[in-house]
Amino acid sequence: MQIAETLLKSRHLQKQEMERIACQAVKAPATFKALLSLMEPGQPELAGRAAWCFSQAAKLKPDWAKAEEAALVRVLEKPGLSDGVLRNTLRVLRDVTLDPANFDQLVFHCFNFIEDTDRPVAIRAFAMHILGQIGCHIADIRPEVKAIIEYHFENGAPGLRSAGKAVLRVWEKPAYKSK
Repeated sequence: MQIAETLLKSRHLQKQEMERIACQAVKAPATFKALLSLMEPGQPELAGRAAWCFSQAAKLKPDWAKAEEAALVRVLEKPGLSDGVLRNTLRVLRDVTLDPANFDQLVFHCFNFIEDTDRPVAIRAFAMHILGQIGCHIADIRPEVKAIIEYHFENGAPGLRSAGKAVLRVWEKPAYKSK
């Protein structure tokens, strides 16, 4: 399967075609990785379409997505990424159990995304969820995350308020209060 050619074949990538490509990608780990490798800032249209398909493929094979966590974190470090690539990358990271080895980089990127009020709501909300997951393991970041929720999110868009409330609810569970 020539993924890049398939992704760029039509003027607009339809949902049905995206789902078909995602299903093809989960038939072999090499195809899954090839889709991830197309999420480069040099070709924004290709990268955005690949990210959308990869996000769907990651739902179908969450264990494969988990195995590519470090590569997904490296995607966040690339300058000039489109909002679509960032949104889909953060969505996948939100849905995997994060490796503590990646916490430092994720905390850095997620705080930057949240603080950037020019970013779309979805990017900021996914970043908040990731910080919430990390905060379950590193209690030291909770006060700063709570301050951000209070400052940015209380009067923010519904998606931001929802993300902030979800994070605080998770931290209120007895399993996380003592950590």
